[in-house]
Amino acid sequence: MDLRRFTLILLGIAATAALRGAAIQTYPLDERLVYTVRIARDEPTTCLFPAALTALEGGNVSAQAADTPPVLLSYQPGAAFFSVRALRDDAKAAINVVFRGKVFVLTFQTDAVADRAVSFVDEAESGSARSRAALAPERLRGLIDRAKRHELIARQYPALIQTVERLTPGTLTRYPGFVVTLAEVFRFAAEDTLVLRVEIENTADTALHFDPSGLAVRVGPNIYPAALTDASGVIAPHTRATGWMAVAGNADGSPANLSARNSFFVLVPRLP
Repeated sequence: MDLRRFTLILLGIAATAALRGAAIQTYPLDERLVYTVRIARDEPTTCLFPAALTALEGGNVSAQAADTPPVLLSYQPGAAFFSVRALRDDAKAAINVVFRGKVFVLTFQTDAVADRAVSFVDEAESGSARSRAALAPERLRGLIDRAKRHELIARQYPALIQTVERLTPGTLTRYPGFVVTLAEVFRFAAEDTLVLRVEIENTADTALHFDPSGLAVRVGPNIYPAALTDASGVIAPHTRATGWMAVAGNADGSPANLSARNSFFVLVPRLP
């Protein structure tokens, strides 16, 4: 890590420390640091990582309330986040998070003001000049997964969706033999990324074949290719299928800064 990047990390931590009264925190990922997170008895604290976690190892913490631990843990294997809540006024706990082959050390202690959401971001994305269009595929997959589980996350971890804008435009893009409905648009502000859920209905008597990697959206005269897609590419006659796409930047890799409120024309490249 060069000096400039390390300085950005220190500045980010210093800025966060100056805002300790805030309920939402953001930290750069650095396995050399010990992160202190404030928790409370009446409010859950959710910790979010850029992608799925490998494992958690904790002390003074349990996922079973019957164990009467100082800190109660809520975590689903394969998820990119977990939540904790104090069960005692003086609760303290520690969790080692195994992520991308590294161990990140978190300590938890009760405080009058809890951190409701704590997001850990990649070093390359921690500076103000980061290129959000160059997000790694696993990060984009994580955003698509969060969009798929938006309603569940909203119910169980409401603090996580405070920076996510969700719209349900329902606009149609018509092609010969099939119709595309833009069902949902999610904008993840921290990543400057849109995730779109599209419903593709094949109205023809033959199967529809298309290239999922070629999905894109057009806004006015500009075309924005999908950085990552989740779609089968084949739809049987007179059936409907769901596809997901993440739009993270312009075709040249520069940030797009797209609003979720744009009028989107969904481009589906049909195959013979």
